[in-house]
Amino acid sequence: MANVGNFKIIEWAKRLYIYRFEKSKVFKMSKVFKMIKRNTKLNIAILSVLAVFFMSNRGGSPGGRSGSTSDNGATCSTNGGCHNSSSAPAPQNMISTNVPSNGYAPGSSYDITINVSDGGTSVWGFEMMAEDENGTPVGTFLNNSQVNSLNSGLRVTHKFASSSSSDEQTWVANWTAPASGTGSVTFYVSAMAANGNGNNRGDKVFIDTISIAENTSANIADLENWNINLYPNPTTQKISIDGYTNINSKLKVINQTGKVMMEVNFNNSLDVSALSKGTYYLKIYENDRVFMKRFTKL
Repeated sequence: MANVGNFKIIEWAKRLYIYRFEKSKVFKMSKVFKMIKRNTKLNIAILSVLAVFFMSNRGGSPGGRSGSTSDNGATCSTNGGCHNSSSAPAPQNMISTNVPSNGYAPGSSYDITINVSDGGTSVWGFEMMAEDENGTPVGTFLNNSQVNSLNSGLRVTHKFASSSSSDEQTWVANWTAPASGTGSVTFYVSAMAANGNGNNRGDKVFIDTISIAENTSANIADLENWNINLYPNPTTQKISIDGYTNINSKLKVINQTGKVMMEVNFNNSLDVSALSKGTYYLKIYENDRVFMKRFTKL
């Protein structure tokens, strides 16, 4: 049975190798295969490293490849990127948002949607960031079931689970707008459409940008967001909301991965005793505005 197990593991390693590298690469996989044959105990450790090394980009961009001003226009196929595209990055209308037409309200939370399409493609990836008029990253992206944030929330990229789909792919990223006075914000996205030929050649890159103004008329009203307090925080049983009284709003509690844990009509006191220990975000939905506050469950 040991020989059969080793055979299966070796075949898996070979497939990973073929998937991620060209046959002409200097890296000599034969040595690795011999090591696997010699010591069964090394199988899991070696192949875990191989899997991470070979397929890491399927789990997200390494960063610095959004095509933004901060990245000097770099994408995953330009300025030293790890993919070789057969053509220059092509513009495609990919970004849409639920930001109101009169602009974002400082401190409010919005959904930024990326939809990229290319017939025959089934492997996808992206990186996105938002910048102010000076090219400074602004706002905060949150993790959810489709995306991971990078650089303390200044960037966002795909997860492995959201990298496969036929002909097109869609991701929704949650973004919290920056403070009042930031001004117009531009979103930059670079999306990869990989051909799945087993190497890094011939893939396509699509780029898009969208600019959103700050709703300056919302600044005074949005000061409510900074005056909202949650107590006790940390908490073990209940969380109370102070500084907000709109009974027509909705409440959502989300965890750090973006999963909605609770959804109720507004109430000044919320029972969170059933939540596991950890950090959570309380979102208050009021018409086209979303206020968000963080709390800790002990």
